[in-house]
Amino acid sequence: MKKIIIATIALSAITFTGCNKWLDVKPQAQTTKDELFSTQKGFRDALTGAYIHLKSNNTYGAAMMWSNIEYMARNWDVVSATNTGITGLANGVYTDATARGWLDNTYADMYKVVADVNSILEKIDVNKSVFTDNNYALIKGEALALRAFSHFDAIRLYGPMPDNPGTAAILPYVKEVSHDIILPVPYAEFTQAILADLDAAEALLKDTDPITKYSIAELNPGSNSSTPSVVDNYYLYRQIRMNYYAVLALKARVYLWLAPLNTANKANASKYAQMVIDAKDRLGMPTFRLGRESDRVAGDNTMSPEHLMALSIYTLDNIANSSFGEQGSLVRNDFNVQDGFYYLNNLFPVAERTSDIRWKEMWAYKTSAGNTSYVMYKKFIQRANAPIQQVPLLRLSEMYLILTECATTKEAAEGYYRIYCAQKGIPFVNGFNANNWETDRKNKMIREYVREFYAEGQTFFTYKRFNVVALPANWTATYYTGSVGRYIVPKPDREINYHNN
Repeated sequence: MKKIIIATIALSAITFTGCNKWLDVKPQAQTTKDELFSTQKGFRDALTGAYIHLKSNNTYGAAMMWSNIEYMARNWDVVSATNTGITGLANGVYTDATARGWLDNTYADMYKVVADVNSILEKIDVNKSVFTDNNYALIKGEALALRAFSHFDAIRLYGPMPDNPGTAAILPYVKEVSHDIILPVPYAEFTQAILADLDAAEALLKDTDPITKYSIAELNPGSNSSTPSVVDNYYLYRQIRMNYYAVLALKARVYLWLAPLNTANKANASKYAQMVIDAKDRLGMPTFRLGRESDRVAGDNTMSPEHLMALSIYTLDNIANSSFGEQGSLVRNDFNVQDGFYYLNNLFPVAERTSDIRWKEMWAYKTSAGNTSYVMYKKFIQRANAPIQQVPLLRLSEMYLILTECATTKEAAEGYYRIYCAQKGIPFVNGFNANNWETDRKNKMIREYVREFYAEGQTFFTYKRFNVVALPANWTATYYTGSVGRYIVPKPDREINYHNN
């Protein structure tokens, strides 16, 4: 049986010498690990390696953001039926060899991030003396949270339906650097391990993360003349790291996923979502705000003021143009054609198009020969005078949707949703349908997740969480058909070694 070997970026770059070293008493890989983790810089470099793996094409640099997983949600048209991999993903036929290979690679790269952070967590406590200031707490807290983040998306994609997970062992929750095959554990044990890591990360970051004190502008040199003198440059740009508020937001997301098994989890989801919304800087100003029309006008189509965690991709302009631009393959073809396709014609009703900032100037026909019937999406295409090369992984807007979904009364739900709608340009005059407000809320929440997080990999997870079989009638239900077989993606058949040397 073949094995996939997972290697850490920081360690795989080390060049090994000739065969005469094989009689060394201590394995060379162990020596290099000890050297790497003998300094604070070594721990920082290893954590950087984990973030680099998050940006791989198999994870959040493409497949888990705007590419494969968006085909799985039918958010892109299949332009060529001869591309069996894309067709397989779009139809939920994961037995196609190409599609299966892509999904296996995503699984492996998710666990590469886990291997990276486990190498840190293995050494960080015994080498605590090498750290200065708050670096120990920051690095350990981020490592724990990244481990939880990667495992959570693994179970969202490859795990069971959240409303009926069963008791069988499903996936491994990997907490150690090991050459041994890590055995899978049941859903309940797996999800409790996620929450335990997040609880520990929250405790470590609560009183040490600079983002709990300074504003985003202050922590981004050049964006504000009043940037304070920070002890260590490593403390800057916290909104593109797994910071304290990102941990809280991830806890809100996890608890919402677990809500079908325990209604108390909705209260926990609301609690953590509200903590993020209530975040204030040292001057008492909100740390984050919802994106709005002025951001779009300024060219900030990803609404960066609401990014709770993001990846900095300095080549995003080139990537976006090649993926979404004139020659890009990620397209829609239902712009002004009333063909029943749910997204462009029904997802944004005509009455909302003049005000909704997720619609206005976000879509445009291609103009090059042979492509004029296709529409490009402009969320990640950068404007020359205002490049913001960040890919959001957690956003403030999700916290408002969580509060809306978890509210126990119609009035409370409408209160949260109205705040959200006011910033996004969504008409919401009469509230939720009084005759069946909970069903109306559910349908609106599904729609908002699609509209808000289009090309961010969240649509498929939203459909799976709600176990969507068919879209609401006004979206044309025949366009998308969900099933358990579509939602439970098969994990690799091959064994995986979760080690990093």
